[in-house]
Amino acid sequence: MPSRDAGANTKPLTGVVEPTNGNGSAPRASLRMQSDAVRSLRGAMPPTDPAYPILEGIFGVVPASRWTFARVDADGALTSFYCSDAEGTELSRIADEFNRQRMKTPTGPQLCATLGPLDDFASGITLLFADARTTYGILTLLRTAEFGPFTTSEISMLTFALDALSDRLSTLRLHPAFSAADRSTDAGALAPMEGAFYVLDTDLHVVLTWSADDKRRVSLMGLQTQLAARLPTVLENTVRELTNAWSKGTSNQGGVARPVPFLVVRTEPLCGPAGLFIGVHVDRYRPQHSLLGAAERFHISPRELQVLAMLLDGCHLHEIAKQLNITASTAQDHVKNMLHKTHSNNRSELIARVLGWESTPRKHHL
Repeated sequence: MPSRDAGANTKPLTGVVEPTNGNGSAPRASLRMQSDAVRSLRGAMPPTDPAYPILEGIFGVVPASRWTFARVDADGALTSFYCSDAEGTELSRIADEFNRQRMKTPTGPQLCATLGPLDDFASGITLLFADARTTYGILTLLRTAEFGPFTTSEISMLTFALDALSDRLSTLRLHPAFSAADRSTDAGALAPMEGAFYVLDTDLHVVLTWSADDKRRVSLMGLQTQLAARLPTVLENTVRELTNAWSKGTSNQGGVARPVPFLVVRTEPLCGPAGLFIGVHVDRYRPQHSLLGAAERFHISPRELQVLAMLLDGCHLHEIAKQLNITASTAQDHVKNMLHKTHSNNRSELIARVLGWESTPRKHHL
């Protein structure tokens, strides 16, 4: 076994494993479902939507036969509805699912078994994107029996996505009394790992797996799951790229990659009497420079921070104005206010300073 102190909580994987095709790659059906989900997202949601990159990452790691996403406004009503299926009943279905979940657990982010009727689907997972006070969105992922149940490794990846999209949506709807103290803002992308850890053999089969204790409530009672013999395809391909130069009996170097917006993957060689193994850390990506910290430092208002977040997502002023229901001139005024507060001459300097790339502002010379 690998020469790593795994601790008392480590245990070998046993039980039902995820099926693979003959060459060891993910099943073709799963790959087809993955591409269909990503394609349907591209057709349903504009790429400029702040939720788009994380949802695209979710569907790349955790394929679904059908998905439905909706935002929740400040009054608790569902808005900005998107779905992979054009059936007119999907809005009422996700509204019913939202009510069922919030009757069970009124507040906080949740990763749960879908409570509403599954109809022709075999399994479903619901994610509620929220903080301790406010719910921002809901996503349901459904699978038919053909594609099998959700695996344990996929569920682990969804817990990281839950936090990532909850943070992003909360940034776009900040409360006046909200402060950076309400959530951690100093964790960097390469902070100590507290996520999932896997040991793989050289054929990339999972040999051991364990995770840090999840302090959030993850309610998956009644959901059929299976232990994973392989990582999700996107992560497996990332590990393969990071280790394709490794060989037995040589000095192998660890690597770091970010295959989707909300995940960081790190590899390290593990050697022992049984030969070479691959240690794989997977954790949520945590930006080193938080917009919430910048808001406190430069006294940026909640509305200005919304505009800034959308600028960072590549939105133009007219797109920002449309999404925030303001005029383009008002959006431009918010940008001018932030330029003044950060002592920046242009938007490039503004972005550099709020992200901490340039720590000493220069004063304007009139």
